[in-house]
Amino acid sequence: MTTCSPDDPPTGQRREIRILIVEDHAPTSKAVGELLLGTLSRAPALDGTLAIATVRNAESALERIASDPPDVVVMDISLPGMNGIDATRHIRRIAPALPVIIHSRSDTEVYRERAAEAGVNGFVSKQRTAEELSPMVRGILARAAHHECDTQPLGLRS
Repeated sequence: MTTCSPDDPPTGQRREIRILIVEDHAPTSKAVGELLLGTLSRAPALDGTLAIATVRNAESALERIASDPPDVVVMDISLPGMNGIDATRHIRRIAPALPVIIHSRSDTEVYRERAAEAGVNGFVSKQRTAEELSPMVRGILARAAHHECDTQPLGLRS
């Protein structure tokens, strides 16, 4: 629930929390999914069951988002075809309030700036996945569940 519409279930009502992982490297996708399931399923602030889906490219992600948007997207930058930053720009057109977290090995100031310009809500280096990804996703989901709809970018500074 990232749009805070009047049709949203009230805070505290159990629902399915959907996360879309966009990652072309299958072992990384699997590890990220397992990490998020393992850590977020124990988070008391998230009142719902977790469902994690994965796609291997930006085009598949955009199709899925257009037809059945998740609650948050974890997006790699380096993808076959369209890269994650360009995909984020497309997401901003079709689902402006959908939180997108860039999860990338390419952790340079240039990539962080490009990601911020594209409208990401957060940036996590793959080298810091274990420490940073789950807390960032949990924070975004908790704000959305409480209808705060905070779009303040997270993790974009070094």
